[in-house]
Amino acid sequence: MNLEQLFGQKILVLDGAMGTQLLTGGAKGCLELLNVDNAAQVVAVHNAYLEAGADIITTNTTCADALCLAEYGLQERSYELARAGAELARAAADKYSTTEHPRLVAGSVGPTTRNLTLANDTTAEAMAEVYSTVICGLIDGGVDVILIETVMDARNASVAIEECRKINAEIPIIVSAVLSRIEGRVASGATIAKFVEDLPMDDIAVIGFNCTNGVKPVESAVKALSAVCGKPIVAYPAAGQPLTAANRFCKELEQLCRAGMLNIVGGCCGTTPEYTSQMTKMAARWRPHKFERRR
Repeated sequence: MNLEQLFGQKILVLDGAMGTQLLTGGAKGCLELLNVDNAAQVVAVHNAYLEAGADIITTNTTCADALCLAEYGLQERSYELARAGAELARAAADKYSTTEHPRLVAGSVGPTTRNLTLANDTTAEAMAEVYSTVICGLIDGGVDVILIETVMDARNASVAIEECRKINAEIPIIVSAVLSRIEGRVASGATIAKFVEDLPMDDIAVIGFNCTNGVKPVESAVKALSAVCGKPIVAYPAAGQPLTAANRFCKELEQLCRAGMLNIVGGCCGTTPEYTSQMTKMAARWRPHKFERRR
């Protein structure tokens, strides 16, 4: 069963935070290094989200690119850590997957430490190599979908998408942006309509938002997105500062589910398996967003 078929059946639940869960468990330094140095800790987080009912789990690879890893002197290990993270998530998902409830793995590709619109010390060609290494590792490790997340700028995302398509022409790509504090704009300052316009939408399976501080800013953004885009939509905001309790967080997200605006719902920074458990029950009550199916 492909991703589009699943979208037509129900709202899929994406897992919650990986990084904050690892840090709470005592991890320090480069979290992606745990994929090889302490795999059991990473797998325990995956298992907790799968036990909570997540349909999709995300690899521990958000900072597995060479630019982020360079801060720890690990830039040469980008492919290794990305592939290891994918293999851990794949094994966990396969353990819990059944015919009635397939579990998918999303390969996380983070924003790196460079923004092509703002940085004067990098190029699109250099960024392409950075993205290519991570994406190769994720695909070789067995992910079902590439998740280009916490996107600050359409140029970065476009380069990542282009590299992904060079490596694999068919694997679904999800793009998830961070919102600006200015309503109706993404982190780069572009309007949501302009952000969509600047992306190669034919190559994108799902689009939406993550990591924004709490649910409220996401509500209006999702409505604006649905007005300019016929794609399936994802929303997985952070729990906020101070943290929004799981029951309130899910009730706020339920407004979007009730309105038929989402195909994937989940949580970002600060969320836990308890959020996922409540979200799984909530999402089951509502029908998914109707989108334009590819021909």
